[in-house]
Amino acid sequence: MSVLARIEYIIQWLFAGMLILTTRRVDLRKATLRVVPRASQNKTGKPMESIWNFYDPDAEILESSRNLPHRDQTGALTFVTMRLADSMPMEVVRRWHNEIASWLTEHGFESRTVDDVLCDPTIAPRLKQDLQRFKCRRWHGHLDDCHGKCPLRDPKLASEVSESMLHFNATRYDLERFVIMPNHAHVLIQMRPGFELRRQFSSIMRFSGRRINKLTGRAGAFWQSELFDHIVRSLEQFQYLQRYIFDNPTKANLRKGESLFWKCGS
Repeated sequence: MSVLARIEYIIQWLFAGMLILTTRRVDLRKATLRVVPRASQNKTGKPMESIWNFYDPDAEILESSRNLPHRDQTGALTFVTMRLADSMPMEVVRRWHNEIASWLTEHGFESRTVDDVLCDPTIAPRLKQDLQRFKCRRWHGHLDDCHGKCPLRDPKLASEVSESMLHFNATRYDLERFVIMPNHAHVLIQMRPGFELRRQFSSIMRFSGRRINKLTGRAGAFWQSELFDHIVRSLEQFQYLQRYIFDNPTKANLRKGESLFWKCGS
């Protein structure tokens, strides 16, 4: 192992040590999808088969908590959002909290918190899912409003993020697709055995943030350090997220060149 590789490994290990990790099993359906990306070929020149896996009820889940709960399962396809440090100003966060409070009031939960509702066994699972979807969609809706300075609108800076993500593609993880928006990025990624999602994204954000700060002459945190992540549960959800990532620039009313889209086989 080279000196640089050893240094990177030590830094990633330290970042991972900041998280409190536990393991448990989750009773969810297991499914896989086989695809053949054109870019992946063996020595004969024939395409190599990749397998996209969804939640596996028989596999371990690595749980961590910070401001958000996180669940990682190596070998399972995961939707990840990483955002810039200035992408959600406090007034926007307050507006998001007010929207959630209004949802709770409209559904008869005005005196209760989100966690209280989600943990209540007497509340219908579908209603809990509706609450979780509402929270997620409003959060991502605010991101698409492009708050902050939005430096990734610059194709040169967006390419720095793209190159960082593609650097270990097909070695440490497999990327299905991603889109880089002016102030955030969405990724569908599947980690390979021996590598952890949170460590890898810490490395991606650290490297790309330093590169962009150097190019722009700025200092300080470039990325917000905590990810939003969600393990894909089904083929239907996979297809929904594929469309979501592809359509994101159009729905955010971005012009050509203000986003960067990549997918496997392209």
